[in-house]
Amino acid sequence: MKHRTLLQKILIGLAAFILLSSWWDHHRDARRRRQGALAIVHVSGPIYMDEAGPSWGNPDAEDIARRLHKLSEDNDVKAVLLRINSPGGTVGAVQEIHREMARCREKGKIIVTSLGDVAASGGYYLAAGSDRIVANPGTITGSIGVILEFGNLEGLFQKVGLKLQVIKSGLHKDIGSPARALTPEEKAMLQESIDDAYAQFFDAVRQGRRMDPEKLKGLADGRVFTGRQALQAGLVDEMGDQEDAIQTAIKLAKLPAKPYIVADDRKSISSMLQRAMSQFSRQPLESLQDVVTGTTVEYRWRP
Repeated sequence: MKHRTLLQKILIGLAAFILLSSWWDHHRDARRRRQGALAIVHVSGPIYMDEAGPSWGNPDAEDIARRLHKLSEDNDVKAVLLRINSPGGTVGAVQEIHREMARCREKGKIIVTSLGDVAASGGYYLAAGSDRIVANPGTITGSIGVILEFGNLEGLFQKVGLKLQVIKSGLHKDIGSPARALTPEEKAMLQESIDDAYAQFFDAVRQGRRMDPEKLKGLADGRVFTGRQALQAGLVDEMGDQEDAIQTAIKLAKLPAKPYIVADDRKSISSMLQRAMSQFSRQPLESLQDVVTGTTVEYRWRP
């Protein structure tokens, strides 16, 4: 009986110690957070909206934009480190994230971008919207431009005896159909759209980097740069890895030497399962159509 009572006291004391430690950790973290927090946001892989994305292991554009919006309203967060390892993606998806970055900066938050293996096209579009860009010497970046690709299966259809019957409301309603070639007029129309999307990209970089338009024209023809070349061209600000970028963010935002870190939840089980369900819910024929037609206007580097 005495041994049981002693064991109960030990268990009660241990539980009380755990609760007290948890309360103290929470209190300490809350105090550190109020002194100024640094949030880390990852942009990894192709940038697409929700079901359009091919990789469920990484957050889609809506996830990233939603998180940036939440951070913009968090008064404790003084700086955001945007870690980019992406070849870009669809125009709308890239612009949604870029707008939320601007919203963060409008509310006084510092954004420092750290470039990983690749931060090209749409990946660089996002980087240009930050206060400072830190790249590795060997990072592949740049690729300022727009691409639109169509698959033409007309010859294949003829070989297998397949002919599509199309009923449409207007002359150009089936523009980009894989069953026929584009007409010269359609090519001109699509080129106008591409040129407009390019102008938007060009302006975003010009404004974000405060770069002379004439100088930018010589760089914005779709070519890629190493990080070191980009530094010489004025497309990035300094060489360094993610830790260097964190130190830059701490300095610019005047944060404590070891600020509270608001970590990215991209690897949490719940977030990965949610993206997996979204990806697997797509219809197989829909995925095949994406591959065949490729009818999305993209800020993307396609080597």
